[in-house]
Amino acid sequence: MAKRKRVQASTKLRSLRQKYGLTFAEVYARSQSIARQLDRKEFVIPPSRLHDFEVQGVVPSIFRVYTLARVYRSRMAKILSWYGIPER
Repeated sequence: MAKRKRVQASTKLRSLRQKYGLTFAEVYARSQSIARQLDRKEFVIPPSRLHDFEVQGVVPSIFRVYTLARVYRSRMAKILSWYGIPER
């Protein structure tokens, strides 16, 4: 994936988090709740990892994309499209 695309995705993720007024710690807490509901630790997003997504352009796993979509009230397909995966 091109660096430019990752930077754009990072910016969009940060904007969504800020839109809802969430801190890294709040996203982490919500991700823990989702992980407990689904009984899978892969859905947890530690603050340091969220920082990596937003600042360093690290691409999240599919599990964490799911969590981000739920926390940010967005569609997974939308978030995936930011990383170059077509919505349809």
